[in-house]
Amino acid sequence: MEIQLSEVLWTAIFVWFGFGATRLLYNVLFHPLRAYPGPLAARATIWWKIYIEVIKKESMTDVLFRLHKKFGGVSNSLTLSQLHFANPDAYHDIYNSSARWDKERMLYEGFGEDHSSFGMLTYADSRPRKEVLLPLFSRRAILTMQNLVREKVDHFASILAKNNASGTSSDLLLGFRCFTMDTITAFCFAQSVEAIDEPEFAAPIVEAMDNTLPAFHAFKYFPLLRKSILAIPPWLSLKISPQMAGLSRLQMLLGKQVRDVIDNPDSLKDAPHPIIYSRLLDPDAQKGNPIPDATSLYEEAQSLVFAGGVTVADTIMTGHFHILSQRPLYAQLQAEVLEAWPDIDSPPRFEVLETLPLLTATIKESLRHSPGASSSLLRVVPASGATISGCPIPGGTIVGMSSVIVHKAPSIFADPESFIPARWQGKEAAGLDRWDNREGFGVEGLLYAVLSWETPEGLVSAEGDVGGGFE
Repeated sequence: MEIQLSEVLWTAIFVWFGFGATRLLYNVLFHPLRAYPGPLAARATIWWKIYIEVIKKESMTDVLFRLHKKFGGVSNSLTLSQLHFANPDAYHDIYNSSARWDKERMLYEGFGEDHSSFGMLTYADSRPRKEVLLPLFSRRAILTMQNLVREKVDHFASILAKNNASGTSSDLLLGFRCFTMDTITAFCFAQSVEAIDEPEFAAPIVEAMDNTLPAFHAFKYFPLLRKSILAIPPWLSLKISPQMAGLSRLQMLLGKQVRDVIDNPDSLKDAPHPIIYSRLLDPDAQKGNPIPDATSLYEEAQSLVFAGGVTVADTIMTGHFHILSQRPLYAQLQAEVLEAWPDIDSPPRFEVLETLPLLTATIKESLRHSPGASSSLLRVVPASGATISGCPIPGGTIVGMSSVIVHKAPSIFADPESFIPARWQGKEAAGLDRWDNREGFGVEGLLYAVLSWETPEGLVSAEGDVGGGFE
């Protein structure tokens, strides 16, 4: 009996639609999480979220604020088997040192950095790598790098002063991103990309990173697209997409550096200070764990650049925007800093700056308002299940909470939309430190928290020299 090709195709299409319809009905009527409220479309299919993030290009964090206002503290709002929470107490139920839950695969694989500490899905895999890197970003290590940071701060301040003297405006957001990019690459790799010297701070690497970020939403949902794009060598990408030249050149720089240190580990001794490869290729630091291969080294380096280059700069920009918008705060902050720093040519050490109460409070408030990693860092509830915000959650459920929702909670922060550094001072401030969640800033945790403290202080201090430009 001869079977027509058209019959086979129609049968396949019918089966595909039938399976999809059956799955949709199951999700809506019989799924274990059906009791939790949320948009019907979100509970039915993942295409709801694809439509929001990829097609409409809308921030899911903004959507979550609206959903929680409509449906309450726990919403079945992020596709199948996924819950999002609005009660701040849930944050510490999900993200704490004892809850060593796996990361959600779709979200983290979407970044294409599976072999980095950020992209590794299990605690058992990521923790040893983080323990190797943490000493490099410890407070002690940062204190030894003050001269490097000061050099970058002074250079940035001199450009702002020059622009001000010539009557030229400065794009602070681009400037801060160039500044942090130079600082991070010099600190982590002993090779600054010199982004800050680009005219009008229009550094190709900064613009390329900004253009790249929206693509990660599509990468998250369409792995074949992600693998195809990321498989393109940087040198070929440079020719195909000139607007991504800055990113391609950085990738080639990192790739060459990785090859060099693997071929000649002794070259690390010539670095002006310990860099990430000094730790990652040190057998003693690895404590018996395998030495990372070239792919892992490259992805670790790239994850540090992407995480720190944007989030730290945005924190600085957020703080400066509010400081310059509030003249009384600006005057008080400048007076406090100048009292500790009377001679602009003799900057105080970080240990002195961190004792200044208003400066410290302003930095904390900047971190609260900073977008950082605003999306939920999704986790998978273990097979034994868990209790989150008083709700029993079955094993295998994907859960998350945006740090932005915590930082905007009126039950914790009075008048949360306002920039009020004073909230971090006085008797009531002690209770707020519990909600100073650094998970949402930097490399999925604390790796860049120290840098995000160091750089705003240096730049705010520089206002004593160029502050007149903002009058």
